[in-house]
Amino acid sequence: MKQWYKNRKNDHFYLKAKKNSFISRAYYKLEEIDRKKQLITKNCLVLDIGCSPGGWSQYVLNKNGNQRVVGIDILPMEHTFDENFEFYNYDLNEFSKIVDTFKSKKYLFDVIVSDIAPNTSGNQFSDQANSFTLSLLSVKFIDDFLKKGGHFLVKNFQGEDTEQLYKEIKKFFNKSLYIKPSASDKNSKEIYILGLEKK
Repeated sequence: MKQWYKNRKNDHFYLKAKKNSFISRAYYKLEEIDRKKQLITKNCLVLDIGCSPGGWSQYVLNKNGNQRVVGIDILPMEHTFDENFEFYNYDLNEFSKIVDTFKSKKYLFDVIVSDIAPNTSGNQFSDQANSFTLSLLSVKFIDDFLKKGGHFLVKNFQGEDTEQLYKEIKKFFNKSLYIKPSASDKNSKEIYILGLEKK
């Protein structure tokens, strides 16, 4: 663990985030993917699943164009944003509660992003299984809450379930692909699955 902190403190993207007063290095992951695929457009409504501590929400809100973000996380949000950000302190396992809330608000998102990750244990098999479960919970939002033509992005720790997750996402979209931004730790098993243009 000490080595992890030592490596992180010397990490280019960690230092860059600190210098620019960004919440986390994750900011640059979404920035790179968005630059390549143009996910975040003017006036779009974005659902950020597993949003704490707020790196991805910060990126969306910083981008010119009056974007709005709805964030969900089981963890509290320490950072506050402007009126274009709304936060729900929910557990994804309480899915029916979230559905009721979102339907009452009549939410329909242009983009759904999920940089969600489990608390890692160091056991690769267990961590990958937990990541798959969380990623799959994120997929459940696509059917009811993503607009036709909308985009979806989710993180997953690569393992034997990753291809199953990819196939599940692929059903909903005209195009789907794996993507790994340069801000991802090269030694990390994390990969992103991107669904473009919901059918």
